[in-house]
Amino acid sequence: MTMKSVLLGAAAGIAAIGAAQAADLPMTKGEAVEYVKVCSAFGEGFFYIPGTDTCLKIGGEIRAKYYAFGGTGFSRNDNRSAFDTQARVWFDARTETEWGLLRSYFQINADSNRLVGRGGGNGTRNDFTIDKAFIQFGGLTAGYAHSFFGFYDNEYGDTLEGNYYAEVSTVNLLAYTAQFGGGFSATLSIEDGRDHRVVNNTFDNFVDQGGQQVPDVVAQLRWDQSWGSLAVQAAGHQFRSAQLFDDAGNPVASPRKNKFGYAVGATGLIKIPAIDGWFVVEGQYADSALEYLGANNTFIAQSDYFTNAAGRIDGGKGWSITGELGGHITPQLQAVLVGSYIDTSYDRLNTTGDGGIKEFTISGNLTYTIVKGLKVAGELGYTHGKIDHGTIDSPTNPKLDGRDSYNNWLAGMRITRQF
Repeated sequence: MTMKSVLLGAAAGIAAIGAAQAADLPMTKGEAVEYVKVCSAFGEGFFYIPGTDTCLKIGGEIRAKYYAFGGTGFSRNDNRSAFDTQARVWFDARTETEWGLLRSYFQINADSNRLVGRGGGNGTRNDFTIDKAFIQFGGLTAGYAHSFFGFYDNEYGDTLEGNYYAEVSTVNLLAYTAQFGGGFSATLSIEDGRDHRVVNNTFDNFVDQGGQQVPDVVAQLRWDQSWGSLAVQAAGHQFRSAQLFDDAGNPVASPRKNKFGYAVGATGLIKIPAIDGWFVVEGQYADSALEYLGANNTFIAQSDYFTNAAGRIDGGKGWSITGELGGHITPQLQAVLVGSYIDTSYDRLNTTGDGGIKEFTISGNLTYTIVKGLKVAGELGYTHGKIDHGTIDSPTNPKLDGRDSYNNWLAGMRITRQF
């Protein structure tokens, strides 16, 4: 017997043994693979979370910004240019239930060298912030969401970095929205009053605020139609003066004041189908609740409360208005123009008369869509302000100190990739 015959016989024997053992094994099916399914109930980008009836959308955006600043009082220590890159990621989960839609939304923003028009500083600052985090169930909204006072900033506010004066805060809140049919809805919102404070001190006689006792109450009535929307809103805000302490930590005599302020406003939107555009305007008046005017956005810092010339604690008053016109010059090119004005007053601020700040800002931008998801935009902005019966107190900047008016500008561009 040759070696070749031996090897062939051994191979045949091994094959026969393997076949016999395989015949004794039970037959099994391959495990089913559950593929991700598209969820079309809520629009593009949603998919079913495997094993559930919840639809999830994950989105993101990268914004690369390049800006230059200038104007009154810029010193050698202030930034004349600034770069900033921002990353945004959001998760939108929705489930239809027998009680209505259950939704949770979460967005986080990350900034590298956040844009700053004034002030120097070296090195890179990486900031991570929660933009929004809330739950909605039927008409209920709970969590960290945009204030229900007005809707301009939340749904429009189409500037790149240009300023405007309106309610811009994301706040901790508990709200309920009732739908009445015909486009009518009403919202009652209980909002954290600490998120609605204006506590920056421009003048020496502004008053520090104490701990919160009563949250803010915000109400809005809204009417949405195919041609646009109308809304009226109101808010109540409590002020409590703070207890003062000396350097050793001992309490000292300090004025005590509890007072309720308020704000009222209205918003109007008209759609312009011919240019796929819109015109929206929002205005508000406030007494002792200046945050609702957008007073935190002024070039000169402000505060709700102050000690007047008679030695009594009083609240600031004022009004503001913002208008925006936007539309498409071509399907790829969008143009937006935004103008805004704020006027605040502090009665009998000092012996020379009432104090106050008047500020006007205008900005315009063009945005071009290169391909779907990729845009490049350019913007110009200008701000003019004046202080009534007072001057700017800036001991660190002699070019700004002692002035009663200012003019500032910005110019820049932004590249955006959204997915």
